Amino acid sequence: MSFIALKFWAEWCGPCKTLEPHLKKMKEEFPAIEFQAVDCDDDKGLVKQYQVKSVPTIILLKNGVETNRIVGSVLITPLRKALRDFTKENENDNS
Repeated sequence: MSFIALKFWAEWCGPCKTLEPHLKKMKEEFPAIEFQAVDCDDDKGLVKQYQVKSVPTIILLKNGVETNRIVGSVLITPLRKALRDFTKENENDNS
């Protein structure tokens, strides 16, 4: 079972830069989740595939299927809750 958090960001995006130190902490807090970053200016194919309209956007994927999407600059609390729920799903799937 794979759990991935895709972060869509851009170099020119202030809120994306503000989010980065929080994501580093969350990577340690949620080791079962693979965190990946997608630069929207460099990978327009993934931007189109996931229909990303603004940055930052975090998409949670379970076995390649989107289970949650968090968009915008006020991400920290809802993202931590979503990751916690994501982790609980993982624990429930393994029991």
